[in-house]
Amino acid sequence: MKKLYFLLILSAFTQISKAQVPTCSLNPTFIAGPKDGVYPDSLTNFISGTVGQPYIQNITVKVPLDTIQSLKFCFNRVVLSTPTNVANYNLPPGLFFGSSTAAVANGTISGAISLKFPGNANNCASIYGTPTTAGTYTLRLQTDTYATFTVGTCASSPNINGGTKLNTTILGYYIITISPLAGVNEVINSKSLELTNVPNPFTGKTIIKFNVKDQSSMDIKVRDVLGKTVFTDNIKTKFGENAYEFDGSKLNTGIYFYTISYKNYSETKRMIIASN
Repeated sequence: MKKLYFLLILSAFTQISKAQVPTCSLNPTFIAGPKDGVYPDSLTNFISGTVGQPYIQNITVKVPLDTIQSLKFCFNRVVLSTPTNVANYNLPPGLFFGSSTAAVANGTISGAISLKFPGNANNCASIYGTPTTAGTYTLRLQTDTYATFTVGTCASSPNINGGTKLNTTILGYYIITISPLAGVNEVINSKSLELTNVPNPFTGKTIIKFNVKDQSSMDIKVRDVLGKTVFTDNIKTKFGENAYEFDGSKLNTGIYFYTISYKNYSETKRMIIASN
C-alpha cells in the first residue's frame, strides 16, 4: 500500500493573514520521483528564518490515485488542519499558512484553518510572512485521509467531498528555527555546518563549503534581501567537507543570503555578488 496517510504531513496552521497568499510552486524533483506525500519530508524539514526578514517555505503535496493491494481504496482527499484539540501547533509568530491553489480551500474545522488536497493530484501550499519572535518551533498537525473502497478501477477525477475517513494522525516533528536579527542577518545553529563561501564578494561563481557527518539529502536556497527565492537545488552530501559551486553570473549585483538545510537544522550566511 502507498502509505499516504503516514506520509502526508505538513506544517502547523494558524488563521490566514489578510495579506495576499504568495503563489506557491511544486518541487519538480519530488513530483517526478516515485514517492507520494509531502515535500519537504521530515528528513529535509523546513528552512530557518530570521526575525524581521521575509520567510517563504513552499510545500508540495502529492496524492496518488489509489492504494496498491487486494482491497483497493481510491483516495478522495487528505484534509490538514490544526483544530482546537491539537495543542501547541506552534507556528512562529508572524508566519501564516495558506495556498494560492483554489482547489485545496476547505474552510475551517473547529474554528481552525484547514486545507483539502484532492486525490490523484499534485498541489502546493506555503508558510509565509515575517517572523517576529526568535525561537525553535516544533510544529503539530492533524491529518485526516478519506478514501472509497472499490473492486474496480478508480476514477481519475475523484469526488473530493466523498469517501470514508481511513486515518487520523497527529504529527509533530517539523521544526522552524527563527534566529534574532543579527548585524549581517546570518543564522548559525548550535550544530554548526561550518558554512562559508569562497570567494566572497565574488563575480561569476563561488564555492559554498560545509561539513556534515554522513551522506544525506541537503537543500540549498538563495534569497535576495527582500526574501525572494532566486535559486534552489537539492544535493547528496558526503561525509566530511563538501563543496558546492554556485553560479551567480545571472543575478544582479548585491547582497544575497544562502541557506543550507540539512536534516532538522539549517544555517544561513550572507554572500555579496560584485559587478558581473
